[in-house]
Amino acid sequence: MSPSVARGLLNLQSLWIEKCPSIEEVITKEEQQGEGIMTLFPLLEELYLLRMPKLGHFFLTKHALQFPFLRKVKIHDCPEMKTFLQQRIYVSTPSLESVNNDDELKAVDLNKAMFNSKVCRVPLAV
Repeated sequence: MSPSVARGLLNLQSLWIEKCPSIEEVITKEEQQGEGIMTLFPLLEELYLLRMPKLGHFFLTKHALQFPFLRKVKIHDCPEMKTFLQQRIYVSTPSLESVNNDDELKAVDLNKAMFNSKVCRVPLAV
């Protein structure tokens, strides 16, 4: 989907994408915009990316992203995914409580996470 569609889904709270063998990114290349922080899915609380062998990243962007209400992220069986965003741009997740069912983790920047290609664990810095 395009970034403008993702910004327009004002009430979306949970996003599950599963068993998509050919998907390489969730959000397509961004439209030209000014500088600043971009908010996608403004009320998103849960994000699940499961069993997508070609998924390389969530979004290719030059902007910092914020997900103000994102609490849970699960990424499983996505062997090509090495970072959340291809450009290694800052991803703000101030409400994040759990990544891959590990509630001991707390993160400010999802993109600092590097994914293990077999199990997609996310070691995050506090």
